[in-house]
Amino acid sequence: MTGVGVRVGEPIALPPVNDYVKLDIPARPEYVVLGRLALAGLLRSRGYSEDAVADLKLALTEACSNSVRHAYDDGDGQVHMVFTMHDDRVVIEICDDGAGFDVEEVDCPECAAIPGLPKGEGGMGISIIRAVVDDLDVRKQRDGGISLVFTKLQDD
Repeated sequence: MTGVGVRVGEPIALPPVNDYVKLDIPARPEYVVLGRLALAGLLRSRGYSEDAVADLKLALTEACSNSVRHAYDDGDGQVHMVFTMHDDRVVIEICDDGAGFDVEEVDCPECAAIPGLPKGEGGMGISIIRAVVDDLDVRKQRDGGISLVFTKLQDD
């Protein structure tokens, strides 16, 4: 047999699978747990404390809940999650392609600066996220939807 290039007994060098994970879920509450499980596994494999894991699971749940609740009127759509692991931090992006959330419905100074977001009342999700992460960026996407990008530095 020629041209295959496989050697029996030698390990195959693969890049680490926990550096970057992308997960797309239906925009329904019962699917958010999949993101929580994936994120918790990545964080624990990198030595994050249980407090940090709990904080980031909370932040992810709040961000996904915003997409589930506000993005799609008909309940049809997806929430996109990206987890990027670095040596000293994790960067998490939660985004959707829907209508977005109401600026005054959240305690979110960043949101007030985004043109085109309608105003409403309620919620504290953005404030909760801000309280448990080291950096938060809220962006309105060009083709619709909202992107929340948050960073947590690894525990010392």
